[in-house]
Amino acid sequence: MRFKTAFLLLSMVLTSRSYGQSARATFNALMRTFMIETNFGTGTTFSIDVDNREYWLTAKHMFTGNESGPAGVFTTKSVQANILSQVGEGQEGHDLHWITATFTTIDPGKDIDILVLVPEHPLLVAVPYNLASGIANVPLGGDCEFLGFPYGGGWKAQFSDSKQPETKSQTWLPYIKHCTVSGQVNEKGVIIWVLDGINNHGFSGGPVLMGTGAEQQVFAVISGYHTEPLEVLPEEIRNAHTGFVPPPPALSGDAPAQRPAQIVNANSGFIVSFSIDAAIKAIQANPIGPLLPAATTSPTPSASPTQPTPPPH
Repeated sequence: MRFKTAFLLLSMVLTSRSYGQSARATFNALMRTFMIETNFGTGTTFSIDVDNREYWLTAKHMFTGNESGPAGVFTTKSVQANILSQVGEGQEGHDLHWITATFTTIDPGKDIDILVLVPEHPLLVAVPYNLASGIANVPLGGDCEFLGFPYGGGWKAQFSDSKQPETKSQTWLPYIKHCTVSGQVNEKGVIIWVLDGINNHGFSGGPVLMGTGAEQQVFAVISGYHTEPLEVLPEEIRNAHTGFVPPPPALSGDAPAQRPAQIVNANSGFIVSFSIDAAIKAIQANPIGPLLPAATTSPTPSASPTQPTPPPH
């Protein structure tokens, strides 16, 4: 079953035009990003076209459950996953249409937290633009955005048909979060982009975007975030700055044993994402994706790892 994708007018003006911002998610990117469910939970996946063939990308740990530590090697050749259809039918609360699909897998390499999913046939219809991919000209310190479905949730955009304005439909779309390109780490040939922003559970596997309009491209895939160990303050210290009654004076007698420090792993604001370059190279070395129908073929050639071709307006 293919996804029904309605390309209508979005009431919130989510277009692919540029308004002087260095990073803004286009309508094309939003419509190619979906929620995915595996045996290890929910996350994000997105579709790209390479040499007129359809592929889906997500985080490798979505199929291994290994959210910390090296991603390792993925040896399973075929997997099943549920993908949330953007357009549902029926009343509110009854329009979650999960599509169960079988994918052949391509592992971009050891410890790269990206997995390429190859569907048996094209899943997207009426998607006219390719989402360009590559890492050329990623600006250090520049703006970027990433898309995803945190905590197993998205939001519903309302569309209207330009020919029938009274006809309304609702579509599940990913959340958009802003980030800054902080640095690039090369760990034994594995390229990791470190981003400054707040990642949440559920964004794993989502695309990281730079540019907007015809210049937009995806250059990385969200993996996770660095944690920062923080000590939980004792209650008396917390209350000292919140207007509560101060603690009473100490009483005579034996003092209680000192409580051990409590530590929590907080979100440091450093996001870990893996370069899409390795995934594109793995796809080009094993071009097994289903050919796209002529009606959805992008008029420009698909992107190469080092010379991305921007999608048309």
